[in-house]
Amino acid sequence: MKGKRTKKSGQSPYFVGYKKHTLRLWLRIKGKNRLVPLVSFVEPANVYEGNFLCPMIRNTQKDLSLHIDIVVADMGYISSDHKKELRNQFQTAVITKVRENMLAPEEYIDHGCPECPEGVPLTWDGYDPETETHRYIASTDHAACRLCRLQGSCYQEVCISPQIDEHRFGIIPLHTMVSQRLLQQIRPQVERGFENDKNKLSLNRFFANSLKMAKIIGHLADACQLLLLFAEMKTKTKAKAKRMMKEVNTQLSLDL
Repeated sequence: MKGKRTKKSGQSPYFVGYKKHTLRLWLRIKGKNRLVPLVSFVEPANVYEGNFLCPMIRNTQKDLSLHIDIVVADMGYISSDHKKELRNQFQTAVITKVRENMLAPEEYIDHGCPECPEGVPLTWDGYDPETETHRYIASTDHAACRLCRLQGSCYQEVCISPQIDEHRFGIIPLHTMVSQRLLQQIRPQVERGFENDKNKLSLNRFFANSLKMAKIIGHLADACQLLLLFAEMKTKTKAKAKRMMKEVNTQLSLDL
């Protein structure tokens, strides 16, 4: 099956085969970032990847009793309908970048958030799942507010609905520092998990000509990643960890 992939220098945006979609848990262990595979789907490359996000969250909650608060995803998952479904059913925030042609609502185009009558951006104060609204308040320490002609008569808060733009005003609005840090620091590490599958486990050497075989290899790859992580966590020194990982990798290289 022919599908599209992330644009990379020197590579065609299209490929033929199957695609692995994995929900990974981001953990900070011993000062290092770790990506733990939770659930994976392996499907033909031309199947829309956004359709797997809701089943991933549902299966994780059902099978592992683990609630996913935040998902940082690439733009293959940029669907307002899916983001709304996850927000309503699971209280899960899905954070993605937006395409250049996806303009913000006109009233929020300058700062990406509500403003006071004088054009000063308001501060996000949280999302209320019961009313499905964001609360924005006037900053008490903004320099412009202390000298403002409307001081004392300006409204102190504004509530808006995520439905005006699910991409920019999901559970965690896109303009906030939290969202921006997640996109800048966590999102680039997502590709590293798939690179480990291809390089460390030698999956780039395989040619799977059946969907069943591709699914078996994909799930074995997740099991190998977990075993490699456990092996490293059990060791006491960096050198010993590397040696242990090399030994485990040799035994579990999927050299079928």
